[in-house]
Amino acid sequence: MNNTMGKSSARKISIQETTVATIDGWKVTVGNIIIDDWTGPDGSPRRGLTAEIGLYDERKAERGRLTLGEGGLLEIKGRPWRVTLVSAGAGGENGAVKLTESLP
Repeated sequence: MNNTMGKSSARKISIQETTVATIDGWKVTVGNIIIDDWTGPDGSPRRGLTAEIGLYDERKAERGRLTLGEGGLLEIKGRPWRVTLVSAGAGGENGAVKLTESLP
């Protein structure tokens, strides 16, 4: 018997700095990975490695531009996603952001 029947697993997406990913028809851009101030999902001020994340819907309309670090939350097409990693590139290379879909 299949024990995973009816269970979903969270999607995980890695996006390189200066590139664009498509998630459920939305374009997600990542740029400017730097140490900066940002606001955590609980409203508290934080400081650390961040990325500027741009969100664009199916019609290419901007739906948000966020500066987030690890633990940050964003919404893509009505679904919550968590920033699980922000990494800077070594020696001038591009960094990356990893997003994980939050399941109900």
